[in-house]
Amino acid sequence: MAEKKTKSIEIKKVVKKKNVRKVRRQRRIKEEIVHNFIPKHILLSVEEVENLNNRGIDVSKLPLIFISDPAIRHLELNAGDVIKIIRKNNIVGDVEYFRRVIK
Repeated sequence: MAEKKTKSIEIKKVVKKKNVRKVRRQRRIKEEIVHNFIPKHILLSVEEVENLNNRGIDVSKLPLIFISDPAIRHLELNAGDVIKIIRKNNIVGDVEYFRRVIK
């Protein structure tokens, strides 16, 4: 009987550790990564995507970025969304790049 109690206590400890790891991982996913080498990522609205089409940029031919990319995990994205990446350049200034999100 004492063996069953110790086994159940050990199992509870393992489950608790896994749950704590899961919560920590979820917390990491929701937080934006702030670092000098990671450019700013912004989700575009429908009007901004239409503006891209008006400028002659075909959204279906944009480069792709995975939804699981660490730089955009904090954004609430769906497949097919378009994001704008703003990279800083000392010579030119801010440069905009666009990516289409896939799963």
